[in-house]
Amino acid sequence: ETFNELLGRLGASLVQQRQFMADASHELRTPVATARTAAGVALQRPHRDEDDYRDTLEIIEQQTARLSRIVDDMFLLARADAGNFPVRKTPLYLDEVVDEVVRATRVLAGPRQVEIHLNATAGAVMTGDEDLIRRLIANVLDNAVRHAPAGSAVTVHLIAAGARYEIAVNDAGPGVPAAAQPHIFERFYRADSSRSRANDSGAGLGLPLARWIARVHGGDVTLLRSSDQGSTFLIALAAGETADLA
Repeated sequence: ETFNELLGRLGASLVQQRQFMADASHELRTPVATARTAAGVALQRPHRDEDDYRDTLEIIEQQTARLSRIVDDMFLLARADAGNFPVRKTPLYLDEVVDEVVRATRVLAGPRQVEIHLNATAGAVMTGDEDLIRRLIANVLDNAVRHAPAGSAVTVHLIAAGARYEIAVNDAGPGVPAAAQPHIFERFYRADSSRSRANDSGAGLGLPLARWIARVHGGDVTLLRSSDQGSTFLIALAAGETADLA
């Protein structure tokens, strides 16, 4: 029975790896093909005006930026799976990290006509990898902004809850379909058309990566609620042993 269980786990792991490679190939193929097509069209005619070339370069820049994000996320997840990603934990102020991420995301939310409101507990000292935590919060917040309708607001709440901190990120988007909710933390998974890749530039790696980062910090990322009125994701992080940052 033990041997059969081992074979079952190995079989499931191989299937998962093959699916990951197939999904990754699909995600990488799209931006590469788009950039090559744009470049090919631009080169077909010997003479084009500056605006045409600028439009082509903008397309190529957007697609290569997307490609870079996908590769970075895949590389980080691969190292995490192998157990050799260095997590460097130091004392930090979580409220300051959240504030920095919110201010940076507001720049991207502006053209979408989405506001971001922050309510944070001051002096939220914890021990963690600041770069990873910043990436965790940015992934969840970016997910909320991309699905928030124009003219709406995304709210971020940071509170202390015993020996951990909780960050709630709420949007007013279309919500995650009930059938999709158990799968949203799977790599490359996409829900229905209302939250599909046609509406964003993500690759389905942001939430899985966010969950891994939270879990290596003694916490988790969960979908607290979701309906046609919006969704709320909850980030929980263990405070850990803290040092005086004064």
